[in-house]
Amino acid sequence: MSNYYYLVAGLPEVRSDDTKLTLHLQEIKQTLNETLTKRDRATVSPVFELYEAKNWLAYLRNSDAPLHPLGNSTADQFAEAVTLLKESENPKITQIPPYFSTFAYAFWENKPLFEGLSWDDQLTTLFYQNAMKCKNKFISQWFELNLNFNNLLAAYTCRKYGIDRQTAILGDNDVAALLRINSARDFGVSDYFEAAPQVLRLSEDADLLDRERKIDLLKWQWIEDKTVFDYFSIEVVAAYLMKLEIIERWLPLRQESGTAVFRELINTLKSGVKFSEEVINH
Repeated sequence: MSNYYYLVAGLPEVRSDDTKLTLHLQEIKQTLNETLTKRDRATVSPVFELYEAKNWLAYLRNSDAPLHPLGNSTADQFAEAVTLLKESENPKITQIPPYFSTFAYAFWENKPLFEGLSWDDQLTTLFYQNAMKCKNKFISQWFELNLNFNNLLAAYTCRKYGIDRQTAILGDNDVAALLRINSARDFGVSDYFEAAPQVLRLSEDADLLDRERKIDLLKWQWIEDKTVFDYFSIEVVAAYLMKLEIIERWLPLRQESGTAVFRELINTLKSGVKFSEEVINH
């Protein structure tokens, strides 16, 4: 197992209430590509893969669409992948995850992989299924935690506004299965999702901004608790990336003001769990 003494020692300290950063995700990404072993690059890749997945869907919809800089592929690389998928039988494409190919064929043929879900949510579902299979326990648990947070918030919103939960819940883990069918106050998930009672209390907060901030603080505490005895491992590197991601979500709101910034932040924090504008603005 590799340890990254110099890398970790050189990382600027970050706090959950930071209002500026001396090192951003986009900058550290290049450093990791040059520093980590091939195996460890693959281990932390899910941290950036959701950006890549969103870029993939954006490209499939419009090859001229702008791509998020935290994605791994350029438009030219996506173009090459699309050409191989369309012109080759059983193509071997190394620059994109295998489930991207599965999704692309379904998208082109308009044959949903998951009935009732938007294309965005179908790809998000595939992303979480893949990320939760990561062999690194800390990283796989992080993505399951995020899925559980998102799904529990979605289930609460559906119950509050009388919306069918079936297509608002993503994934197929135990928590997702219960959220779709259980009518208990906690949807029966407290035994499977330790933070459920706290999340449900926060769900009742009418101040969306305050609620989302407190939820991110729960995630931050989870990261710290899980890595308290790690010092220079790949888990510490991954934890740093996760913390940067949390901070970067809030920087626009702290540095600017206005409804547009607030709306963008809230939409980003929902991480793929979508409701109509009518429900969100209720």
